[in-house]
Amino acid sequence: MITRPLRRLPEPGFIERAFLDELKLSGIKTSSYNLPDWDGRAESLRDLFESMLRFTPPTAVIVDEPPLFYSVQHQLARRGILAPEHVSLICTDWDPYFEMQRPSIAHIQWDSRPWVKRVTRWVNGLSKGNDDHRQTFTKAEYIKGGSVGRAP
Repeated sequence: MITRPLRRLPEPGFIERAFLDELKLSGIKTSSYNLPDWDGRAESLRDLFESMLRFTPPTAVIVDEPPLFYSVQHQLARRGILAPEHVSLICTDWDPYFEMQRPSIAHIQWDSRPWVKRVTRWVNGLSKGNDDHRQTFTKAEYIKGGSVGRAP
């Protein structure tokens, strides 16, 4: 899983922790390979792939947010690694251009309106001195695109 530094540091976020926990439940020993560290710069992303592909290329890469997804897809393609032939690629968010790609991109999709409404209520509450720490969940749907294939 490739995420920006703010999702990993100082500690992995909820989604990143859940990802690592699922790997462990499946019997996979996790390490920095599964949630790699990089500083958010293009050069650092390039170096990450140089290191990641040195020995055993990943069979799947989950990428947080579409702009980062396109950068990852480009880095892999420059090395002749394509989805779904060589690696499965999934994005944790939707982008309108995913449907235009062939193969289409596997991603997670949800209705952002309830989330925006909740954030607005939270901010309004903060302005009135309310200390609201309630957690809410948004229903999400996995959209299986053509960027997921069999592991080589």
